[in-house]
Amino acid sequence: MTEQETFYNILIQKTIASLTKNFFEVILVNNKEEAMAHLLNLFDKNSVIGTGGSRTLDEIGFFEKITTKDYPNFLDRKKDLTPEQKSVMQRKALTADFFVSSANGLTKTGELVLLDKWGNRNGAMTYGPIKRVFVIGRNKICPDLQSAIDRTKNKAAVINNIRFDTKTPCTIQGECVDCNSPSRICGVTTIISRCQPPKSILVILVNEDLGF
Repeated sequence: MTEQETFYNILIQKTIASLTKNFFEVILVNNKEEAMAHLLNLFDKNSVIGTGGSRTLDEIGFFEKITTKDYPNFLDRKKDLTPEQKSVMQRKALTADFFVSSANGLTKTGELVLLDKWGNRNGAMTYGPIKRVFVIGRNKICPDLQSAIDRTKNKAAVINNIRFDTKTPCTIQGECVDCNSPSRICGVTTIISRCQPPKSILVILVNEDLGF
């Protein structure tokens, strides 16, 4: 085992202990293939499945494995939708059987940080769907809440703005300047510090880097 692997093992075990103490259900997997396999075991063919926008889900192959062909009640955000159709789908996702996404930051002390434009992911991950599922790579673990918020604002959000070519100031400065740009995609910040009801949120923690 390398020094880096030893470091991550220590960090991951501390994070799992904190999440469990905060009433989350936690599964540790070694890689993205195992993460996807666990998700496939969760879903029934007729499950209503909603998702948030997530590079992590792209990277584990979620949208290749989960399609309306095999899961007819999958709320497919990848389809070509009008803004009105997208809004209807986002609202349906709030009462799905499963809602799956990632987080922007995870603390070693067992808290999750999410930053959205509309808040649809934030809403679904806090209340509504029967089971909420986070798939999170080890690279998103931060020492404490403030560092997780900083990561969310100054790394994840900046890269996401670059991804969508918003041309907001952060895409030039490389850090959040708390702009008031009309194309800003950072509007709603949510911190989940305890899971209620207990174990209604599953965190699939992946022992490799995923997403941003």
